[in-house]
Amino acid sequence: MSTITIGSVNCRGLSETVKRIDIFTKYKDLYDIIILIDTHSTSEKEKQWLHEWGYVGKFSSFSSKSRGVAVLFRNTFEFKIHGETIDLSGNFVILDITIQDYRITLAAIYGPNNDEPAFFDNIKNKISHFGNSSIVVVGDWNVVQDYEMDTLYYRNENNPQSKAKIHEVMHDLDLLDIWRLQHPFEKRYSWRGPNRKQSRLDYFMITSDIEAFVISSDIGISYRSDHSPVLIDLKFSSQIRGKGTWKFNNSLLKETEFIEKVKGDIKTVIEEYESDPSIDIETEDKQFNISYQLLWDMIKLKVRGSAISFSSFRKKEQNNKEKELLYKISLLDKNS
Repeated sequence: MSTITIGSVNCRGLSETVKRIDIFTKYKDLYDIIILIDTHSTSEKEKQWLHEWGYVGKFSSFSSKSRGVAVLFRNTFEFKIHGETIDLSGNFVILDITIQDYRITLAAIYGPNNDEPAFFDNIKNKISHFGNSSIVVVGDWNVVQDYEMDTLYYRNENNPQSKAKIHEVMHDLDLLDIWRLQHPFEKRYSWRGPNRKQSRLDYFMITSDIEAFVISSDIGISYRSDHSPVLIDLKFSSQIRGKGTWKFNNSLLKETEFIEKVKGDIKTVIEEYESDPSIDIETEDKQFNISYQLLWDMIKLKVRGSAISFSSFRKKEQNNKEKELLYKISLLDKNS
């Protein structure tokens, strides 16, 4: 199967016909699924816009002067939409969709400018309603993941409560910031504002089972907007499908061998990213060449891998013991 490219951009309004047709034409040549944020679409104009697009699309409309989200599809791949949740305030479109035999929840969001953690809590609930373990969330979040890595010339850290809520949602839904994972040291931005301010407000979040299908993720070149597009390339046929959302097995905390392994993992990650390993100082005083948030994400990623590996090893041990016991029982049964 061919690669599917999903692109998302805050287009800063498409009520002007000339700009709208230009944007449609521009991104139709680049992406298979195009997510447009801040479209300024209205419910009365949706049929006209869909006719101009020429194929399938879903809209969350509000007014001709603000908000609006659109998810537009090209006829370059097979897909089926099973269900949808459309926000009447123009802030999100959430679809239960099968793409090339792979069922996912695709959410396109336009986060509020002010600090509203309840918005992201609502998004989590809407996504969870469909019950799919595979999830892709993308759009203009209006919240950065890491103040140090994702902003330039900012004086204050904006929307801290929303940021904390997003991290909570990431944990609950097993979401990964795929661009940051693939570019851990890179400082690039998707929005440019006054006084040379820049930040990475637009990004993809995906569940870990989709990570193996992501060939690449990127931040594109801006066009008729102060936002740059963000995109991922997916090839579902290139890997064996994942098992869905992974949950930590609490019983591992009683395993001395596992605890020692985790301690070693944490030490390894700290040593890998500390600025000067020759300085013998306490861990809490160490300096690192990545942010504390990213360091924490790397530690979690390492520990997660060890937990999966250790659980798999224990499962094999248990299966072998079970087979041995069944064999002994069968012998006893024959001799009885």
